[in-house]
Amino acid sequence: MNAPSASSVLARLRTLRYGNRPQPQRDWFLLIVISAILFAGGAAWSYWVFLQANQVEAPAAASDSAAGLNPASIDTVNAVFQKRATERAHYQNDYRFVDPSR
Repeated sequence: MNAPSASSVLARLRTLRYGNRPQPQRDWFLLIVISAILFAGGAAWSYWVFLQANQVEAPAAASDSAAGLNPASIDTVNAVFQKRATERAHYQNDYRFVDPSR
């Protein structure tokens, strides 16, 4: 494949010139058409992703997976949250802080 010569490239660039008179109608038309094409492409892509996400199976129901859980680990997690709730109550009621700005 031969590379195009510089004169043929320059000849093609001359056809892209704006011309002597501004043409705002053409410019706005191109802007709106390109924007509409991009919007439609984005909407189509989002729809396709939505359809693909709907094809994925949902996780098993909680009743099915609850049989495999360890009760000791659940008690540990509950203890951690109980400790946090107790500490929060201490911060709200028992601990006193001095505001240095006053």
